[in-house]
Amino acid sequence: MWTDWTPATCMPDSCFCEAVREGAVRQPANTWSSLAFCVAAAVMAWELSFRRESRGLRPVEAACFAAAVFLVGVTSAFYHASLSFFGQWLDVQSMYLVVLAAFSVNVDALRPGRPRRFFTLYLGLNVALGVLLYAVPVLRRYAFGGVIFAIIATEVLLRRGALRAWALRPLWAAVALQALAFCIWTLDTLHLVCAPHSLLQGHAAWHTLGAFASYALWRFYRGAS
Repeated sequence: MWTDWTPATCMPDSCFCEAVREGAVRQPANTWSSLAFCVAAAVMAWELSFRRESRGLRPVEAACFAAAVFLVGVTSAFYHASLSFFGQWLDVQSMYLVVLAAFSVNVDALRPGRPRRFFTLYLGLNVALGVLLYAVPVLRRYAFGGVIFAIIATEVLLRRGALRAWALRPLWAAVALQALAFCIWTLDTLHLVCAPHSLLQGHAAWHTLGAFASYALWRFYRGAS
């Protein structure tokens, strides 16, 4: 059913290890594992409803972060189901929604006591990167790395300026989980550990670990120990 759609740049034979099937769901394991992000977002929403205390996130920031994680799950599932260029763009853009939320929160925190423009900054950065990803999709991973560097740099500035002092344990947990996920992602992408027709896929593990990492990052920004 996806043959009339513009294919993803990984097509026809470089879309991770999992074999491409016919039908509505072209990569079942990679599709359904994406919904781990939706589960993580549901937990975040529950915490917003019943555990309102937060040292690091204002309501609009918390809502944007949780919504971004939910959209990662939905768009990633669509991407792996369709393996379309539109699905690829949505998937990568939603990943930027998460990391740009973290960066925008840090920039916001660098200016305590001044009018905050979190949402304007967040929206503007996402629009700019969305256009870039559509026009030059090959830059998507380099741009992602640049945002990660910017998050680390602003976190260092916050620590040096004594503007953030709570425990780093959830942040280190997020980093460790994402590093493990990236190692598995690499093995899967390069087909070094690969069983194309199995439901146990390295890229599916990448999704699951990424969802846990997103929740750990959420706990860090909420000021959890």
